[in-house]
Amino acid sequence: MNLQQWIDAALRGEIAEDDVQHTLWLLSNTPMLYDSGEKIAVEDYLRGLEHQPSAAEAEALGELFDHAVALSRRFAEPAQYDRMQDVLSLQFDLWARGVLRLEDWIAWIEGAAKGTIELPEYDFDEILGSAPEGFMIQDFHDELNYRLEDAPEDEWVLSHLGELHRRVGVTGKA
Repeated sequence: MNLQQWIDAALRGEIAEDDVQHTLWLLSNTPMLYDSGEKIAVEDYLRGLEHQPSAAEAEALGELFDHAVALSRRFAEPAQYDRMQDVLSLQFDLWARGVLRLEDWIAWIEGAAKGTIELPEYDFDEILGSAPEGFMIQDFHDELNYRLEDAPEDEWVLSHLGELHRRVGVTGKA
């Protein structure tokens, strides 16, 4: 089974929802065990699986985690690596809430790993006027959603939220 077949099986419900969720949680959380992306390996992801996958599923997960390792290598420098971790965490949250489709997330990871997609980059002080030290992309997402609670029609907020979603792989088709 290749990765696309795994995605299709997950979407059809042929892979237990808990297994899909755990796999994607590993995808977004395993990089946090490292300070940079230089040493992370596919085995680090596979060791975190709750059960031994079938040979076919292991092949697909190996392909997925290969992309994750390539992504980590591409953004191995500590500041970029932190931003990559932040994006993966936001993507997991967006997937869990049904905003980011599984196939769009995986396509984003593949594109980012290959160099055709860049990590979102923001000057938060310029955008927000000022931002606390350590303010990151997920914080920006939370801030935008907080502002929408008070002003659900705010064009500035909606524009920035839409752009952020687009930059992390949301296609609007979820």
